[in-house]
Amino acid sequence: MKAITAVAFAIASVSATAAHATGPLAESAGKITRIEQGHGQPGDSAVASSDKSVTFEVLPDGRVRRTNAKYNTVSISDPEAEARRFNRR
Repeated sequence: MKAITAVAFAIASVSATAAHATGPLAESAGKITRIEQGHGQPGDSAVASSDKSVTFEVLPDGRVRRTNAKYNTVSISDPEAEARRFNRR
C-alpha cells in the first residue's frame, strides 16, 4: 500500500509541476498566483493572506523574491526558467 501511495504521489507531483507557468491564467487567479507563475510585471508585489509576514515581489529581471519577515528569510525564484525546464521536448 505504501508503494502505491508513493507512486501516486510521484505521478501527481510531476503533473502539477509541469503545469506551472505554462499558459494563460484564469481571470479569477489571485495576485500571488500570477506573480509566482511569471505573469506579474516588475514592481508588482503581494502579501500572503494566510501569513501577513510573507510577501512576494517581481524583480526588474522577472525573477520573484519571496520574503518571510517572521523568520527573516528571502528566496528568489525564476518562473520562466522553471517553465523552460519542465517544457523541454
